[in-house]
Amino acid sequence: MWITQLQLNDFRLEFALMNTSQSINAKASQTRLIVAISLFAAALISAVSLTALGNRSDTYWLAASTLIPGMQISESDLKKGGASLGEIGNQYLGSASSVIGSYVTHPISAGELLPINSLSDTAPELRSEQVPLSLRGVDIPSDIEVGEAITIYWVPQILGMEAIPDPELILRGAYLRSIDRKSANFGTDVALTISVYNKEIIELLKSTVSGRLVIVRSRD
Repeated sequence: MWITQLQLNDFRLEFALMNTSQSINAKASQTRLIVAISLFAAALISAVSLTALGNRSDTYWLAASTLIPGMQISESDLKKGGASLGEIGNQYLGSASSVIGSYVTHPISAGELLPINSLSDTAPELRSEQVPLSLRGVDIPSDIEVGEAITIYWVPQILGMEAIPDPELILRGAYLRSIDRKSANFGTDVALTISVYNKEIIELLKSTVSGRLVIVRSRD
């Protein structure tokens, strides 16, 4: 059977279309493969990056031995250690922080990280504390305001015919933290709070046992 020219042309066209279709399918398959490989690589890189980030360790100060409140830190009291703390890392002192000479305010066990709020640059005896007092209204300047510097004198109590002792200076450079003048409505005493150094508290409280305290506005 003889193949006519028309049939031959149709056969060639069909063959060309078949090749074109196969070529398109091959390219589509290659594209899908490339996309799949790219997505897999991106996922792998992301996983590796997250793992590396999670395992990143920063260097912090640790207590080489138990640190008790009031002690001053020396180099032998510290050691360095790595830790991965994430978002809470800013609550602890990194090894780049200068802590030698600081004072411990809260106990820290050996091997523990040093919390920022457990150290102070101020010696315990120089830290200010708030002391509540109850004084006679007449022994407090009537127009004194919160925040003013004050001086406190002790006036001894006189019993019988004994010689009158001189008043004593108890405290200078304290500050009035609060005053409740309304409390005088129920008696002669006024409740107030003063800010004093830690080392001065004992002497101040001893002076309240007998006699009376008089507050004077400081001018210096």
